[in-house]
Amino acid sequence: MPSYKLARRLAQLEPSATAAMNGRVQQLRAEGVNVISFSVGEPDFDTPDPIKEAAIAAIHANHTHYTTTGGTAELRKAVAQRVTADQGITYGVAQITTTTGAKEGLYLAFQALCDEGDEVIIPAPYWVSYVEQVRLAGATPITPLTSEATGFKLTPEQLRDLLTPNTRVVVLNSPSNPTGSVYSAAELRALADVLRDSSAIILADEIYDAISYVEYARWLRAAPEMADRTLIINGVAKAYAMTGWRVGYVAGPQPIITAIKDIQGHTSTHTASISQYAALAAYTPSAAIDQSVSSMAAAFRRRRDLILELLAEIPGVSCNVPDGAFYVFPNVTGLLNRPLKDGIVCTTSDELNNHLLDQAHIACVSGEAFGAPGYLRLSYATSEQAITEGMQRFRNSLG
Repeated sequence: MPSYKLARRLAQLEPSATAAMNGRVQQLRAEGVNVISFSVGEPDFDTPDPIKEAAIAAIHANHTHYTTTGGTAELRKAVAQRVTADQGITYGVAQITTTTGAKEGLYLAFQALCDEGDEVIIPAPYWVSYVEQVRLAGATPITPLTSEATGFKLTPEQLRDLLTPNTRVVVLNSPSNPTGSVYSAAELRALADVLRDSSAIILADEIYDAISYVEYARWLRAAPEMADRTLIINGVAKAYAMTGWRVGYVAGPQPIITAIKDIQGHTSTHTASISQYAALAAYTPSAAIDQSVSSMAAAFRRRRDLILELLAEIPGVSCNVPDGAFYVFPNVTGLLNRPLKDGIVCTTSDELNNHLLDQAHIACVSGEAFGAPGYLRLSYATSEQAITEGMQRFRNSLG
């Protein structure tokens, strides 16, 4: 067998735990196992019909060729108008680039901003790819662990203690994946006061902004003076049930957006042209689409309340109430280091996660993947029937 030398940076890269669990689920289902999955962060609703119709029309109109780097001017104008309305700060087309999902937007942002020796503050629990993308950019992730007592939100004191001359980026994800936490305007303002004298770029990941069960506060609404060093990351995946369309965007200062587009010019160039026309429909004001988004958010809230109620009935499990997104992040330390069904003892949340898949045939993601051992992440972007049956399986697997 030939021996291949891979890039050194891959030695520290961890596979995506969410993708790995989804792969296991698909394999078990192929083998005939009835698995209920709480592992994937994907709305189970259909993309709204007007968006699908716009994509079909684009195909018939033969919009199937290359577009400009970072997306068509028409789409970027629509995004700029949406961001302007959201943030209360005027954005032009040159301050927008669309990307192949918000994930690519994040990756390109880190590539454009980070060098060896730079530090990126990422509050834990964190979305699994932040840390790996920072490492791929050559920078060092700094991952302060937040607590249930603060609602899994970074405090000004923590931030102040972590800032150094090497701090290049601070990541703020609200609503949060995996915890569902939503920062209030006052909490964001307090963080801004700490960052006032820093040169750090703030990366505000707002991909779950349409799914908030409390008044949603945006970073730049709370700290408008930070606009010249803030990147907004968002996209159509979660709000419009468009995960497979792969359209995200980055909004920010023109020099940074230009740098990101320079990288795009040598990588993906742009997301699929048909997806861009679908996203244009999503970002064009429409009462019908707005109603679809509101209906989905209302359904997620009902599911959140249901899964919280059922988790509360499981001895040894406790859970903060999430204020947004479609995840719960229960504390399962009360189930560790004691006999479960058939005398099985799990010493970590990762072992418990595997136990639930093997014995109960429910798929979650362990807290270890998010920098927070002792917890599980469950996505409730599934039916109420599946939630009810899944939580019953959870309880039954404990003995």
